[in-house]
Amino acid sequence: MKTKLLLIFAILVAADQIAKNNFANTFCNKNLAWSVSVPAGIFCFAWTAIVAALIYMLFKTEKYYQKIFLAMIFSGAISNLIDRLRFGCVVDYIDLKFWPVFNLGDVSITLGILLLVLSFAKIKNTKY
Repeated sequence: MKTKLLLIFAILVAADQIAKNNFANTFCNKNLAWSVSVPAGIFCFAWTAIVAALIYMLFKTEKYYQKIFLAMIFSGAISNLIDRLRFGCVVDYIDLKFWPVFNLGDVSITLGILLLVLSFAKIKNTKY
């Protein structure tokens, strides 16, 4: 199981990094996902707290599908962190013209969070 989670993680990080290197029209986002601006101190504190909570959840959850959702969140976060370390910003390349520019890492984070929240809601509802 751990191998499959690592494979999912690695594929999502690689896909995002490859896309970032192959798209000609990119945007260098110094803010958070969808260009949300947050002061650096708050960003670092929040990022650390969120990663710690996600690591805790990864080790505590017994549901494999929830571990997959957490791997999705981690893959997006790590891919965007790689950009911040390499370029000082996150490379965004998906421009729908009616939404702020984003990338596959942002999609992985958003879908992972949405599916994780829905899975917890489903678990609560199945007890009744």
